[in-house]
Amino acid sequence: MKQNDEKRRSFLKQIFAGTAVVAGSALIGKKATAQETGSPKHSDEVLYKKTDAFKQYYDSLR
Repeated sequence: MKQNDEKRRSFLKQIFAGTAVVAGSALIGKKATAQETGSPKHSDEVLYKKTDAFKQYYDSLR
């Protein structure tokens, strides 16, 4: 029984150490910054077409 307790403690120590490393690296990590890409090339580009299926779906949401 004592051997199982030691294995369990060892496992928990490894888990806690791993989470500490992950949390530490998240705090130390470099901040992400967005880059400006400029305006879209095709501002009048249609991203979807209004079809009967879309109309039925939109109407079902009301």
